[in-house]
Amino acid sequence: MILRAVIYARCSTEEESQKDALKKQVEEGKLCVRENGWTLSDIYVESRSGTTTKGRSEYNRLYGDLVSDKFDIIVIKSQDRLMRNTKDWYLFVDRLLTEQKRLYIYIERKFYTTDDALITGIKAILAEEYSRELSKKINNAHRNRQKHNGPVVLTSQTYGYRKMPDKSVVIVEEEAKIKRRMYELCAAGFGSRTISNILKSEGIVNRNGKPFTDSAILRMIHNPLNKGTAVMNRLHYDFESKKTWKVPEEEQYVYENKVPPIVSEELWEAANRKIAKRAEYSQNGSRIRGRNTGKSQLSGKLFCGLCGSPYYRRTRKRCKDKAAIYEWKCKKYLETGRSVNKQDRLQSWRMELSVEEARGCDNVHLDEDELYRLLGEVCKKRYQPDKAQIIEDVVKILKVVLTLKEKDYQSVLEKESRQKDKLSGQMDILVEKLLDGIISNETYQRKQQELEQALSAVKDKVRDLERQNAKEDGIKERLSYIEETLHKSRAVEKAAVMKMLEEVDKIWIYPEYMEIVFRLPNHAGNSLKIEYGNLFNYKERKKDEREIIVELMRKDPKITAKKIAENMGISLAGANYRIHALKTEGRIRFRGSGGRGEWEIMT
Repeated sequence: MILRAVIYARCSTEEESQKDALKKQVEEGKLCVRENGWTLSDIYVESRSGTTTKGRSEYNRLYGDLVSDKFDIIVIKSQDRLMRNTKDWYLFVDRLLTEQKRLYIYIERKFYTTDDALITGIKAILAEEYSRELSKKINNAHRNRQKHNGPVVLTSQTYGYRKMPDKSVVIVEEEAKIKRRMYELCAAGFGSRTISNILKSEGIVNRNGKPFTDSAILRMIHNPLNKGTAVMNRLHYDFESKKTWKVPEEEQYVYENKVPPIVSEELWEAANRKIAKRAEYSQNGSRIRGRNTGKSQLSGKLFCGLCGSPYYRRTRKRCKDKAAIYEWKCKKYLETGRSVNKQDRLQSWRMELSVEEARGCDNVHLDEDELYRLLGEVCKKRYQPDKAQIIEDVVKILKVVLTLKEKDYQSVLEKESRQKDKLSGQMDILVEKLLDGIISNETYQRKQQELEQALSAVKDKVRDLERQNAKEDGIKERLSYIEETLHKSRAVEKAAVMKMLEEVDKIWIYPEYMEIVFRLPNHAGNSLKIEYGNLFNYKERKKDEREIIVELMRKDPKITAKKIAENMGISLAGANYRIHALKTEGRIRFRGSGGRGEWEIMT
């Protein structure tokens, strides 16, 4: 049997995270696979350094694929290419052995075995300690450079600028023009997404030939470097917590006129004022800055586990009835589409791609109704809300409200009736005074007109109150209907989920599971993992459905499409569509004619 191998390649330092270094590592891995006579099934290329697995999408994809049947062997250059974290190493080895996969280190020309557990554990500890000391030295060197007004650190990807061999910084005028256009549009009131669309329509692209994303535009406009000001020591990476912290402003170093400005101070300020204004909105009389929490309780909580981007809510219309369907999709997917390295592409084509061409995000889209159903199950298990009791309390509250409204109505009605009687009495007195000659006819007519208008207004108000009371009587009759509807619908469950989401900090989304992270410390483990398999993977779900049909045919070769539809709870048209797909794939065929015969399973 020919063994299937995959290659994992990663840079070990930021200086090595260049195209040529990674390409060489991939080529070495390919050569190793060929020399051993294995079949290359996949390549995982990580153009990112780091001591832990967080944020490393290709490693996380590899770790997830360990539980699948995609490969038998993982080929790496050395142990530290996987990670320099002891805990992550042992987690990886545990899954590797549990799933009966093998790890081949080609620089040592040997497979990992359980006999190596002690020595590899020591290596992992030493690699982690090396990284800790290196992190301290790098942080200290950065602080000294920044404190003493050292050179600005620019990456090769800093748009609009280029660093020269003598460490001076010059403007790339062609790119600077595009940046100025961004600032001008922003200052004119256009949002980053609109600016992105405008530049795209004008054929303006970034260095990689791709359209500018709204997040990239926002970062550029916020960056004070574009007005010539360098802000140093803004962020600090803490090795122990593996997190990057924002340094307090009083500890940052600000150097004006550090680099040639692309835009003026006035234009930079105008554009950023517009951004600040757009980021604020009123709520209960106070100004709140940040995420838009008004559209959905899930906004700002869903994040992609593969690339770290937030999930955005999108709406589409269902073809058959034009009903609105709400879905949540990864921001990176919305901006750049699927990765060219996605799994359903031809492997031979994929292996020829360079690291820089791997774009987009292959994570699943979330149907909102299904997501709420899943969260409802979580809420039910954790909090065990009593639906019947909640509905009973709601009905009681409705009854109390209606009773109060009825009392209020009677009070107002009595008041208006007294006013009507008072006005009628005043009109009678006015007639008597006219007859007794106390007032003139002109005075009588003027006062009579005023009283008639006041009386007419009171009568209109009484009629309105009577009509409103009639409506309230109708609501009373609907209480039993409301109670019945609450029992049948999922309104109570959804309300419970809404309440639970107030305690949720983030929900990390992965292709086959999600991890709910709670912000309250009293939650056990502070996080919860929910497996959902292929629920949101349309293609894999369809494959699973077709496998069910194959099994039904295997058990009963004479089964009809109608019977299959009944067994699976789908329409007859849906069953016929799936059967046709299986025929096209060559999985099944029907032996017979005229509706008589039986199914034959081909594979």
